[in-house]
Amino acid sequence: MTDAPLKGPKFCVWEVTLACNARCVHCGSKAGVARECELDTHEALALVRELAQAGCFSVTLSGGEPLLRSDWPELGAAIRESGMRLEMITNGLAVTAQADAIAVAGFFAVTMSVDGPAAIHDQLRGVPGGLDRLLQGAAGLKERGVRLGACTQVNRMNLGAMDEIHALLREHGFEGWQIQLTMPLGLASSGPDGVCLEPKQLLELEPKILEYQRDPAFFCQASDNVGYMSRHEPRLRSGTGRGHQFFGGCRAGLDVVGITSDGRVRGCLSLPREFDEGGVRERPFGEIWSDPGAFAWNRDRRPKALAGSCAACPFGKVCRAGCTCLAYTSTGSMDENPYCLFALGRRSKGAR
Repeated sequence: MTDAPLKGPKFCVWEVTLACNARCVHCGSKAGVARECELDTHEALALVRELAQAGCFSVTLSGGEPLLRSDWPELGAAIRESGMRLEMITNGLAVTAQADAIAVAGFFAVTMSVDGPAAIHDQLRGVPGGLDRLLQGAAGLKERGVRLGACTQVNRMNLGAMDEIHALLREHGFEGWQIQLTMPLGLASSGPDGVCLEPKQLLELEPKILEYQRDPAFFCQASDNVGYMSRHEPRLRSGTGRGHQFFGGCRAGLDVVGITSDGRVRGCLSLPREFDEGGVRERPFGEIWSDPGAFAWNRDRRPKALAGSCAACPFGKVCRAGCTCLAYTSTGSMDENPYCLFALGRRSKGAR
């Protein structure tokens, strides 16, 4: 992809456990029970040191549900002491009970998964009263000065409730909102009976995101699996009050890395297991990351491999078929992505 010297990953999302206290109908990782061979505390602390040595800037604790791993405060302290930024994504169900520990951990931000008003959120998350528990935890963290963000997986069940979610987040003091698509992996599925949006429904979602971005006091941004290259691309990608960024292709294995709870390394946690590059029990993280043959699917990717509408797209060399996970799970190929606003816009114009 580039001849520039390889640097360490800038962002690491670390699935510290697969254990989870929710039962989400759209769970991409089929979380619930911890893996039998998850990294123990000694191994996890060694991994923190290796990430720091590799030059990683930020580590996000994820899951499953990261708060179900009892040694997370020790891992968090090690991450901060190593000079890396500490973040977390949580379903919010255990936040109230651990609010004090979260507050003293020094998180740059804690992001909670909010997928709708109560009826929709609780149905998607499989926990009656789940949203109320999340909001109680959010209030506790706000009282303790913790910076709060939210992320929403948009799908057929909540697309029509985006305005309600926006109002809820504003009311309860969330400072930012990342909007992403539920992807057809794990328990989620596409098709007539699935939960995932059809590609054409992006044309309904895009104006909603642009509307929320008009609020200067509340940051809203589209994730990497929403796009691409419509005339609003810089606004969608940059977020509220900004407009200079655009999607430059999947960053997995370039400056982003995902690590599973049993120490498997892949470019992005959302990618399926066939994208694993090795495990930290067999080789140090830095050795896996700097292996000349690692992440070749993205590091050595060439635009000529693009297929379908992506092959003829004038932005193909830049976008490279958008989010790899979305393309792969939707089509079985990394090189064609039906969830593209530019292609959808061209087709809708042609239909007129």
